[in-house]
This record gives sequence, structure tokens and C-alpha cells, in this order.
Amino acid sequence: MDTSSILPLPQLSFLSLRLNRNKASWPCNLQRSPRSTGTIHCQKMYVPGFGEASPEAKGAKHLHNFFTYIAVRIITAQLQSYNPEAYKELMEFLERHPLNDGDKFCADLMRESSRHKGLALRILEVSKFYLGWYLTG
Repeated sequence: MDTSSILPLPQLSFLSLRLNRNKASWPCNLQRSPRSTGTIHCQKMYVPGFGEASPEAKGAKHLHNFFTYIAVRIITAQLQSYNPEAYKELMEFLERHPLNDGDKFCADLMRESSRHKGLALRILEVSKFYLGWYLTG
């Protein structure tokens, strides 16, 4: 076999592309420079319309509120079976205070009374447990 027909590897353009590791995000543009056969230049993606927070921050906030909601549902189901008095108090509190913001809900529950403070701490513990289980599972 004649070795003159084989191209040396540095001359192949698809093998000499280099990624700019500092700006490794999509979309990427292929630009040619005089010294190299090709370089990929990437820029950060812009996501419009989220206002005060990034999509990741908003998603984290919604997950936090969701796990607080789940913890409240679990604790109300537990209280319904073995402590009807505490169940009634928690349901009355739920009627007066919305569960849209988990942190605000728990803060208001702690301020209600010492008995409610124990429920709020329990809600926070259950929420933390399920969040940790979700992230590691």
C-alpha cells in the first residue's frame, strides 16, 4: 500500500476542532481562523421572560414549596388517625393561611402558638427528609 495517499492527522479539519472550555454552552458557532482549521466559540444561552430570578432559581423555589405541601399532607393524614384535636387545629389554620409559599406558611404556623410551633418543626423535618430522598434517589 502506498503511504503517500494517506493524509496526516493534523490536516483533517474534523479532528482539529477545539472546544473553548471556558464558554462551553449551547448554541455553538463554528468559525474559521487563519492559523487553525476550525474553532468552536460558544456563548451562554439567554432565556427571556423570567424577570427577577433565573429558571433554575424559580424551579428550586417551586420544588421547595411542593415538598412543604407534601409534608403538610403527610402530617395531616398522620394526625387524623391518632390526634384528632391537633388535626382539627391544623385544618383550621390551613383554612386561614394559604400554602402557596412554604416558608411563609411555616413561619406563620410557628407564630401561632407553641403547639403549632411543634407542628411547623415537624413539617420542616418531613419536607427536608423527602427533599433529601428525592435528590439522592
